[in-house]
Amino acid sequence: MAPANAASVADATRHVVRPQARRARVIALVLSVIAVVFSLGFGVYLRRTIALFDRDDPQRYAQPLVIALVLLLVALLFRMAASICELLWLERTWTNLPEGLRKVGPVDKVTSGLVVGLSFVPGISWVWKLGLIVAVADGFERMRLTIPFRAPIPRRLGLAAVIVAWVPGLNVYLAPFLWEMFATRIDRVCGEMSVVLAAQNNQGGVQQSAPA
Repeated sequence: MAPANAASVADATRHVVRPQARRARVIALVLSVIAVVFSLGFGVYLRRTIALFDRDDPQRYAQPLVIALVLLLVALLFRMAASICELLWLERTWTNLPEGLRKVGPVDKVTSGLVVGLSFVPGISWVWKLGLIVAVADGFERMRLTIPFRAPIPRRLGLAAVIVAWVPGLNVYLAPFLWEMFATRIDRVCGEMSVVLAAQNNQGGVQQSAPA
């Protein structure tokens, strides 16, 4: 193991795992479900618009078209709000990695501000989020060396959630629920880490208080 990696792993034993942002995760899920409902309504009124379409009589299909566009706009707004909640959860997860493991590709010591800021840059945000998922998965796997938790790291699930989010349509109907599955399993990892760290600290305290 390289010295830098060894130091990062050693830092894991002194790292404090903060409670995960479960409320943000749950809110994101609820908002995503609402977005799906409005998207389905958009589809219904879009089909009605197509059925009533008449080039010579725009008034015939104007009302269902307006309703369809309004439903689409509302669905997008709910999905954007859900994405912000997902980002809040990701930022909290990022802070649960020791500083030595907060690296995305060639970028070292990635701060929470950078995690959030680059996630709003068009184009870059897609690749950036993919890199964050890889870094989170690799970071927790390295922490497993000193904090022996049993929960698997859902690396492929996280990558799938990000990649599917690039596809129009699937970014509303499928990606949010893949992300929820990924986030739930990462929360389980952090929960097990907290238990193991507490046990290790208690054991260390007992050994220090034991008579020579």
